[in-house]
Amino acid sequence: MNKLVKVPSKLNPYLASFSDLFTRPSYVSFCHLTTTIAVCNKSKTILNLHETMADDNKEKKGRSSYNWFITDGDWDENEIAQRKADLFFEELGLKEGNRILLIIDDTYNEKKGTHTVGVGKFFDHSKGFIWGNNIVTSVLQARGLFIPHKAKIYVKKEEAGLDFETKIKIAIKDIINPLKVPAGTELMVVFDSWWYSAALIKSCRELGHHVTCQIKSDKRVLLDSGEFLQVRS
Repeated sequence: MNKLVKVPSKLNPYLASFSDLFTRPSYVSFCHLTTTIAVCNKSKTILNLHETMADDNKEKKGRSSYNWFITDGDWDENEIAQRKADLFFEELGLKEGNRILLIIDDTYNEKKGTHTVGVGKFFDHSKGFIWGNNIVTSVLQARGLFIPHKAKIYVKKEEAGLDFETKIKIAIKDIINPLKVPAGTELMVVFDSWWYSAALIKSCRELGHHVTCQIKSDKRVLLDSGEFLQVRS
């Protein structure tokens, strides 16, 4: 296993861009975890990330400190995701009229146990029924380059109860709504036919965003002329 002796000095200027979003102890944990994720060649659990840090790393903390940072730390995931997006946009030098893609989808992470929030039985089209987590995911793309954006675990209604949110609602509330793009740029939200939803499209358009999606052949669309058209036709 690769071991991280210290945070690479070349990354310090980029990591420093996030420093005002954390307390000093939490910022140290943030730097350690973000860099060990890149080095760790096992599943990215806190245990494995902690073991990826070399014992002679002078700033290495106890594993419980990193657990606390993830579960109880006082930081805002929307602020961190936005700051990361801002760095991406700035690096690309996006200007008025440039297009940014926000690609929405979901994926599965297979599990063996029952302790993870939202873990359960799901149907994966490539494998059939699996045991694991279903995660709403997103990617930002511009000028042929892309970076992961945000991800949120979907929890079934029987476990979530009154806090239940559909995957479409998660995409709107937790991924699309919080994202800010440079003034004058065009955001295009992209998704496949499973995600086709009047609520999702309406939410994107009300925010001033454009939409590209696949539409199932049994749907109807309303043309600018006021005419309804069967997609199959």
